[in-house]
Amino acid sequence: MRKPFLQKALAAATSTPPKPFQTTFTATSSWPFTADRPASTVRPTRIAVLDSSFNPPTKAHFHLLKAATRIGCDAVLLLLATNNADKGQTGAGAIERLEMMEAMAMDAISNEKDDPALCQMAVGLTIHARFMDKAQPILDQYPTNTVQLSWIMGHDTMTRLFDPKYYKDVHADMAPFFEQCDVICSSRPGYGSRDEMMRFVEQSGYTDKVTLVDIETEGEDAEHGIEIKEMSSTVVRNAVKSKNWALVERCVLPSVRNFIEKNGLYNS
Repeated sequence: MRKPFLQKALAAATSTPPKPFQTTFTATSSWPFTADRPASTVRPTRIAVLDSSFNPPTKAHFHLLKAATRIGCDAVLLLLATNNADKGQTGAGAIERLEMMEAMAMDAISNEKDDPALCQMAVGLTIHARFMDKAQPILDQYPTNTVQLSWIMGHDTMTRLFDPKYYKDVHADMAPFFEQCDVICSSRPGYGSRDEMMRFVEQSGYTDKVTLVDIETEGEDAEHGIEIKEMSSTVVRNAVKSKNWALVERCVLPSVRNFIEKNGLYNS
């Protein structure tokens, strides 16, 4: 029953004029606000935004969200872009990715009762590729100055965020973005150490807008030869192709694994 709704949402994103941002799933009708934390300009609701290709969503994505909630985020948004600045779309289609993102969100709502932010999940769709373009349409959905967006990204993505090739003047162009946004950054294998991340943050001129976090390691996964931070969508796709379902199960949540198998994703 979800597929027709998601097809309609995707059509709205690609129509003329396109709908720049929309949520396809929210934990509550009042998301991101709650009865305990209504819309307020005194203490804006902080939304952790994980913008990724989700091809498929992995436990690494999920643990990035956990790291974000540990530093004070109130709600979570999984965001899929119909246009990506650096990647073409291969593997699962946009609708299948949205379905897997929704499965991850429902897993969190059902199983993370001790973490209110993870229970405040939403899934969204954006037409924009650049972070600075994605932010404003999201902020426009809510009363002025009641929401702060904390963009979760790895070191490689943060490097692209500040890459001058995407801007006429990186600092002038990014200034409006950082008025209501900040960055939560995690190290990623093969993309530099924490010290290198710190030096990059200092050079960017936005030290006060970047928080570095570490992904926790789950002992069971580490014992089987792969840590959380090493899990990636590529690892999962390759594991499916080689029919290594034990590795797939270690890298994704159960609902995502079931969706992949049921729909025959990544077999070729």
